[in-house]
Amino acid sequence: MRAGPFPVAPDVGPGPVRGGCNVHIIIGGCGRLGAEIAEQLSHDADNDVVIIDVDALAFDRLGTSFNGETLTGDCTDRDVLEQAGIQRADGLIAVTRSDNANLMAVEVATHLYDVPSTIARLFNPDREHVYRKLGIRYVSSTNTIAKLFLNEFRDESYPLHVDYPDSDVAIVEVEIDTGGHGLTVEEFEQDGLLRVAAVHRGARVFLPDRTDRLERDDVVAVAMKPAAHRGLTHLVRSPFTPDRAREA
Repeated sequence: MRAGPFPVAPDVGPGPVRGGCNVHIIIGGCGRLGAEIAEQLSHDADNDVVIIDVDALAFDRLGTSFNGETLTGDCTDRDVLEQAGIQRADGLIAVTRSDNANLMAVEVATHLYDVPSTIARLFNPDREHVYRKLGIRYVSSTNTIAKLFLNEFRDESYPLHVDYPDSDVAIVEVEIDTGGHGLTVEEFEQDGLLRVAAVHRGARVFLPDRTDRLERDDVVAVAMKPAAHRGLTHLVRSPFTPDRAREA
């Protein structure tokens, strides 16, 4: 059951300090993303979740399974943050629709309240250098979504899991075909051009040893550079392309 909103507290003291049994997490912004994050975090009994939004109607996005607190207010306002328990917070996630508000919320939480873990949503990719310079952990929704769409649109591209800015290394998913069946992980890694992170085989996911042998139909998460692509073509199934779609 969703807990009700906070009562109005005219004066809040310092409150309990962080480091208790539960993890206290504050989320700024109850849009679709904020609501989804809040719901998932609140499912863990060890998490105490408070979500803040300037619009009380935004909390209607929270499902009935949300097990946390809601607070109407501005997540950049110190009084609102203190009412949400910022003094004991273990983390703050700022996902409003304003880059400025997200940046300010994270800065306040980090520098005024020493919150150990903070992350901000970033819409404008032109501001990434500012976030990096300030040492702010962020997720650039525009860049991330754009890369995912472009990756799916391009022929001969494997499903993308992680893409690192300013790097040619990516973590992708490949499916072992007949040519890769029986190879050891060490043989599959092509003298360091890629690294196997995990193997999904049937209902099991495991971290393989270098001597483990891959099997046909294994789904393998690998960190790879573009130079590894050519060596993989005869070992794994082709990425999903229009030609393959017509064959299916």
